[in-house]
Amino acid sequence: MRIQLQINMLDRTVAPPINFNPIINNIEYKTYNLGNNIPLYYIQDNQQSVIGIEIVFGGAKIHESIKGASYFSSHLLKSGINNLDATQLNEFFELRGAFVQVQSGLDSNSFSLYCLSEKINEVLPLFLKLFNEPIFPEYQLDKLKKKKQQEIDINEQKTSYWASKLIKESLFGNHPYGQVLSKEDINSLTRQNIDNHWYKLSKSNVQMITIAGSFNINQIIDIFDSNSFNDNQHLTIKKNKISNSTPKLTTKDFINSNQSSLKIGMHSISLSHKDYAAFSLINTIFGGYFGSRLMQSIREDRGLTYGINSSLVHLKESSYLMISADLKKGVGNEVIKLIKIELDKLSNQIIDNVELTKVKNYIISKYKTDTETIFDKINKIKFIKTNSLSDSFFSTFHKSLLDIEPLHINNISNKLINPNKFHSVIVD
Repeated sequence: MRIQLQINMLDRTVAPPINFNPIINNIEYKTYNLGNNIPLYYIQDNQQSVIGIEIVFGGAKIHESIKGASYFSSHLLKSGINNLDATQLNEFFELRGAFVQVQSGLDSNSFSLYCLSEKINEVLPLFLKLFNEPIFPEYQLDKLKKKKQQEIDINEQKTSYWASKLIKESLFGNHPYGQVLSKEDINSLTRQNIDNHWYKLSKSNVQMITIAGSFNINQIIDIFDSNSFNDNQHLTIKKNKISNSTPKLTTKDFINSNQSSLKIGMHSISLSHKDYAAFSLINTIFGGYFGSRLMQSIREDRGLTYGINSSLVHLKESSYLMISADLKKGVGNEVIKLIKIELDKLSNQIIDNVELTKVKNYIISKYKTDTETIFDKINKIKFIKTNSLSDSFFSTFHKSLLDIEPLHINNISNKLINPNKFHSVIVD
């Protein structure tokens, strides 16, 4: 008896069918206000027995009176409290499978704890003690100073470091956003500076707490209430003025370098602007993903760079468009001309519907990928709260995105992107 098998070969010239749902729903979360008016935002999911807690607080770079005080105070939180030094603290958390993380930023800082849900009763009280009662040992400060100075020494050998430094100075001048920490700043920083900054500007300015994972919320609230931030003041700090410097091209010669670094920046619209969805779409088409026009023109067609991208950066006191690339040495001016050619196309040539649909789908798919886990979702909640946006921000944004027509791309490009307003830096 002969058995015949019929094998259907896959036709690789035809794309497989795609089941794509473009609808974005609001992320569901709950809110509890602690006794000292600190909002606690949380999402519960019992599928995995883990928990993540993040304290978001002020006293960031824009609040500094002494340069470096924000970075050093936040990064020394794990360096010791009364009766426990850094080694003992690390051992305590490691033995319980817990992880403590610090992030210092321009507008706010954060202090995070991740651990198994069953260990939260042991771990959370000490985590909060690190935040409430740091002692900033002198020897740990000296150790961190040396490490940071070594980082600066290494970075000063990179063209990308100088390009980033110079574009910030060009865009923001004397505003804190435009200042980069120097070795001189580090040398002059004292333990008293750090202590004053922490207790006056950071610890007393807790902005929110986020929690995600498997946990009993009443249990968590009880722990927070017994380790409360009694002196929290939600400080109102005067805004820094951003100088309107004249856009220009800044160049820097870099001896013994095999490459050039390019940065182009331009002040732009905020997240709450009515044209933000269209502007974000334009940025993605232009240079916001691997298949962007800048990548095609400058990397694929001409081989002038390994990678080039444009991004929208949003801070409390400014928003800006940034184009970045590390290039073959000596081609910076050529690349600037090519960038302007691509911008001219965005303004004057109607985009093909196929490309427009592809980029819309990319943005929506990326958002869905970026919100797969419970920790991803709570980070989105932190984003909208930090930026004073509505709970429907993401769903509204993506709905607006779907409604954008080709001609709208031209109109918004002409309206919001002006090459004459570019601050450019080439480090060669």
